[in-house]
Amino acid sequence: MTQTGYPGSMENIMCFSNGIVLLASDLDGTLLNEESRISGETVAAVKMAQSLGVRFVAVTGRAWNTAHFILQEAGIEADYVLLNGAEFRTSSGSIIYQEAIGSEKAEKIMDELSATGMDFEVNTDQCDFSTDIKMCQSASELPDLEKFWSRKPKILKFFAFSDDLLLVEKIRGNLKDWNGITLTSSAPWNIEITSPTADKGMMLKRVTEFYQTSNEEVVVFGDGENDETMFRRFSHSCAVENAVPTILCLAEKVIESNQKNGVAKEIHKILGGQSI
Repeated sequence: MTQTGYPGSMENIMCFSNGIVLLASDLDGTLLNEESRISGETVAAVKMAQSLGVRFVAVTGRAWNTAHFILQEAGIEADYVLLNGAEFRTSSGSIIYQEAIGSEKAEKIMDELSATGMDFEVNTDQCDFSTDIKMCQSASELPDLEKFWSRKPKILKFFAFSDDLLLVEKIRGNLKDWNGITLTSSAPWNIEITSPTADKGMMLKRVTEFYQTSNEEVVVFGDGENDETMFRRFSHSCAVENAVPTILCLAEKVIESNQKNGVAKEIHKILGGQSI
């Protein structure tokens, strides 16, 4: 398949980046700083890679609207693995792959979360809804459940959250043995639920197949629990030094933190021909 949207030849890629043709990075805690922004140094590094023909993919738990806004504001065009692997979209927002939670399972999850009083956001193919729109500002208020289900939404992800960490752990324990879901988190105060066929590693693999890219031609960057499947599936992996212990242990390489522009510095090293 012909790659489009990024200038540069395969010869340039092989010369400047040791055969790496795709960079895939988590956003929060990895590419973004503590202000949830992309630094100028990081923007410049990503654009330099793209100018040489290297494809850049944002791999995040965020939905399209918030992830795209952040990169668009920074002036970066990228493909997206969204909602922890429930969606793959091109830089224009076109959906290539989408993995939904079964409707019966989704209803049971919503009943479980509602019964505990835990707030959550539910990402659907129609709209994002939340029980706390102050926390999830891009979401609409969750309507009456009967009205909600009458819309026949396709459920892509649940994002449950609470500042009561004991409650979070209790709900995590209740859900961890459920069949038919993927359960992870990006911070101690949240729980993220997707289809059993949706995680970052599985969807990124589908992206590489879509672009006819091999495992050895990919470098992944991450920091959190929901990045673990990427680190297990791809051999070239870089954990920022602020990553959780599991990711630090799995990483092929530990780089400087998100606050110190670790991803940007590593991209420059890769483009300079250094080994991963």
